[in-house]
Amino acid sequence: MNASCQAACRYERQRTASERWAVLHPLGHAEFAGTPCSVATVRAWARHLLTGRVADAALDDVVLLLSEVVTNSVVHSDSGHAPEGSVTVCLGLGAGMVHAEVIDDGSATSLPFVRAAAPDSDGGRGLLLVEAMTTTWGTHHGPEAGTTVWFRLPANETNRTDEPGSLPN
Repeated sequence: MNASCQAACRYERQRTASERWAVLHPLGHAEFAGTPCSVATVRAWARHLLTGRVADAALDDVVLLLSEVVTNSVVHSDSGHAPEGSVTVCLGLGAGMVHAEVIDDGSATSLPFVRAAAPDSDGGRGLLLVEAMTTTWGTHHGPEAGTTVWFRLPANETNRTDEPGSLPN
């Protein structure tokens, strides 16, 4: 099974097993390499997918939080440590909310959690930001689908007619 099929299967397994998607319209999902440079690619992909669909302030918040969560996946999960590691990002809209999920390869030694960062530390605040800025968020770990960190915030949806899911040029 190739990596693209694994990501789609991982996304589909997570989506069908989760009640989170019951009231949502999926906009798109994409797989990214488990490397630090993928964080910028995720930001561009999400910005392109959500521009014109959510208020600018919500868009900026989603992009910031995706940056934090994807960085956590790359640093703390097997996605960033295995040569074929990947991170899958899913976006959806519904009930006036934008919903984002980051699915990684999981870790045998840790799960995502909010921690207190040292004042002089450069890191350790990603999930604190997620907790502070979102309406709701959570994590899920499954042996086949990996670890998911998801969050929702108000979207103030607008209308846009072009095809979702494609990367910007």
